[in-house]
Amino acid sequence: MTLDSCSIDSRERIQGDGTRRSIEIIPEGCQAVSDDVCKSGYMAPAKNVTFPDNSMQQCCKCKEGDSCGECSDPNACTTEEKDKYVTTENCFGNKESTEESTEESTMDAYSDMLTRRENEGSTEGSTEGSTEKTSYTLYLIVCSVIMSILVGIFFMRRRPQPFY
Repeated sequence: MTLDSCSIDSRERIQGDGTRRSIEIIPEGCQAVSDDVCKSGYMAPAKNVTFPDNSMQQCCKCKEGDSCGECSDPNACTTEEKDKYVTTENCFGNKESTEESTEESTMDAYSDMLTRRENEGSTEGSTEGSTEKTSYTLYLIVCSVIMSILVGIFFMRRRPQPFY
């Protein structure tokens, strides 16, 4: 089960089969962070985001009853702002956020991102393909230079024949 009303980003993504989905976060996947990381004070680490695949960490909506930094007046959101930035869903996990747990979740998200990039690089085989292309290009250049030298020598050795 996932919740699609937890993420502050409400844009929908079109899937391969034509259906639309918004960002999905597991229940209690949003964790408390400082307001300078996410205005709402909550963020879902990458491991708690189930859609889209290989997602980065996502800022969550504000928790009902808390002040919301996304609203023009954080202590008094308008009805439109509440609809857009506040949720009553079961999105929120730990209530107390220590600096240590925030750093750990950020480091976990960062290491997940690096692992994904390394895996993408190793599955694509891009370095092997570029090495082969470079070798082939170098081979063509060397062959062209050798042929040019041989043709030059051939024409220089030819002497005009006298007319008898």
